Amino acid sequence: MTKIEREALNDRAYEEILKGMADGTYMPMQPMVIRNLADNFGISATPIREALQRLIAERLLVQLPNRSIVVPQMTVERFHHLLPMRIALEGMAAELATPLLTERDFAKIETLLNRIAETTLTFDARTYLKLNREFHFIIYEKSGNPELLQVIQGLWLKVGPVFNGLFDADHYREHANDEHRNILAAMKRGDAVGAREAMAEDLKLAAEALLPRLLRSPAD
Repeated sequence: MTKIEREALNDRAYEEILKGMADGTYMPMQPMVIRNLADNFGISATPIREALQRLIAERLLVQLPNRSIVVPQMTVERFHHLLPMRIALEGMAAELATPLLTERDFAKIETLLNRIAETTLTFDARTYLKLNREFHFIIYEKSGNPELLQVIQGLWLKVGPVFNGLFDADHYREHANDEHRNILAAMKRGDAVGAREAMAEDLKLAAEALLPRLLRSPAD
């Protein structure tokens, strides 16, 4: 294997792990077992090991004293620090995207929301999380601001691992897609401010479902 090929596999492993963190595939304190990841991705252990070390250096993963590599734990305090940032920036992205979305984009979003609705009826949390991320990033990627998109992606990497708890809350599962449809409706009528406000409500609904399930520090 040439150096270029190895680096390509390293990048592939890195991107796949990032994607899994953002859509909730990997949960807080879940060990990142090199052999299992290598088997899942169909590559050798070396690029996996290099990707994990890169993620540790970026503080997206942590290495415990027993040398296990895990997704960091999320505390209530940390979540409260991240939530207003997400509301401000993801709301801004929705506002910027609204005049740039096309009929083709709307059709794609509508299809996604129909698929999301099915997952709420079948309790398919894993598929829901992937579709939910796809829904949000169709919008964010249309904001026309790559710097903003990059910051939002970084925030999702921090909060994504706790999204597994969303379907534990009946109220969230029953109403999450309502908020999604409110976002789409605002964008369709060209209401950029309404889209921003609807995005904020979507994030707040998720926060209400997640906060009771997060680790509390002694000060909380």
